[in-house]
Amino acid sequence: MADQKQSDRPKKAEAQSPAKVRKGGFFKRLLLLGLFLVMAYLGFHVYFIWQPVGKPEKFNQQVMDLELSGVKVFPAIKSYDVDEIDGRRELLNGTRLPVSPLPQRLKTAIERNEPVSFHEREVNAWLRKRLQVKQGGLLEKELSVVGTWVNFKPGEIEFAIERELPKGIRHVTSIFMRFEPIDNGFSIHRHASQVGQVKLPGGFARLVMPAFSAMAEELAEELKLYRDESKGAEKALQIHDVVVEHGRITLDPRLSNQPAR
Repeated sequence: MADQKQSDRPKKAEAQSPAKVRKGGFFKRLLLLGLFLVMAYLGFHVYFIWQPVGKPEKFNQQVMDLELSGVKVFPAIKSYDVDEIDGRRELLNGTRLPVSPLPQRLKTAIERNEPVSFHEREVNAWLRKRLQVKQGGLLEKELSVVGTWVNFKPGEIEFAIERELPKGIRHVTSIFMRFEPIDNGFSIHRHASQVGQVKLPGGFARLVMPAFSAMAEELAEELKLYRDESKGAEKALQIHDVVVEHGRITLDPRLSNQPAR
C-alpha cells in the first residue's frame, strides 16, 4: 500500500504541471504586452520631441486629439504656436523695434521704490540686441540658434530658445517658471518645460537647463538688479514681488504692505 501511494504522487504532480505552465505563460505574455505598450507610449513622446514648431501635420494632430472616454490619451503632446510670442516675427523679418533701456528703468524703479512694468515685445527686442546665443557641443554643425524669447502668460514666464534644424525646420526648447510669494519676497519654481511638441513636468527641465544657465551667466550684470549679494544677505533681494499677465510683467521693489514713495 505504501508503495502504491508513493507511485501515485508523481502522477498527480505531472497532472498539475501543464496548468501551472499555462498560467505562467499567460502572465509572461501579459507582462510583455504591458512593456510593449509602455515602450510604444514613450516612443510616441520621443518622436514628438523632435517635431517642429507651428501647425502640426495631420497625423500629429490626430494623435494630439486622440481621446479615450473623454480623456486625452497623450495629454503632454501639444502643438506649439511660436507666432504667439510678441515681437518675434518682426525681429526675425529684420524689423527694427525700439530697444528700451530695461536695466536702467529697473534701476530707477528700485531707487524710487516703485513698481515698473515691461511688455513682452520690448523685452524680446532688448534680448535680441543683448544676447548673441550660439549652438555648441556635438550638434554645433547641425543646429543654429535663431533667437531667444520670453512669453508672458498669466502667472508664469516662458523662456524659449528657437533653433533651426537641417532643411529649415524650426525647433523650440523652453522652460516655464512661476513666482510663488513668501515672506518679504518670492520663490521661483520651474514647473514645466517644452521640447518640440511635448510639454514635460518640471523635473525634466534639468535636461534643458544647461543652455538657459549659460544665458543667465551672460546676463549676470543685469541680474544683480534683482539680487545683489554684495549688499549682504538681508538686503540682497531688491525685487519683492513679480506679477505676470498676458504680454506683460511687473517688478515691484516694495516690501509687503509698503507704499511707494
